[in-house]
Amino acid sequence: MASCYGLILAGGLSSRMGTDKAQLHRNGQTMLEYSQSLLESLGLEVLISGSEKGIPDLFPELGPLAGIYTAVKHCESENLDIDAMLIIPVDMPLLTHQLLQKLVRVGGAGVATCYADCYLPLYLPVNNEVRSYLEQVFEEREDGKEVSQTSPKKSPRSIKRMLATLNANELPVEDTQALSNVNTPDEWDIAKRLIDPN
Repeated sequence: MASCYGLILAGGLSSRMGTDKAQLHRNGQTMLEYSQSLLESLGLEVLISGSEKGIPDLFPELGPLAGIYTAVKHCESENLDIDAMLIIPVDMPLLTHQLLQKLVRVGGAGVATCYADCYLPLYLPVNNEVRSYLEQVFEEREDGKEVSQTSPKKSPRSIKRMLATLNANELPVEDTQALSNVNTPDEWDIAKRLIDPN
């Protein structure tokens, strides 16, 4: 198998939740610990982008693609031998080992792979095409001037746009609840009742 690392995206502001989503408790584990255990169950070494325990974002508050770029640059600076990443957000309390295992199995052929209409979790080959795309999107200066996120000369900083460019493989979704993320206290309460109906 290619040298694949797990990556947890934990750098969001959690503004709608009102508290750090990585520290929410799910069956005695924080969401960060639960996410880490899912990736470790697949035999992956785990990187964390954002949060107090993670790699500081190179571009704070610019969304999940910035977290991915940060992790790729970190691997380069640490000379880590990495061919792919299995990327998950920290806010999917119903995510399962089986769903992630399927992404690794299909994506292991070297193709970016996600579930239909759900761009995370994501199996992402870390090849020259991906590196070049990320460098282009996050290049800070052009002709010596700062380039804004909305500049027409720049590619939008979105995972969706990156996956379209890479012709990503989209797998059918059999369990939409398992791929739900939580952003508000109400959504968190619903997820907790699904995890433990008692």
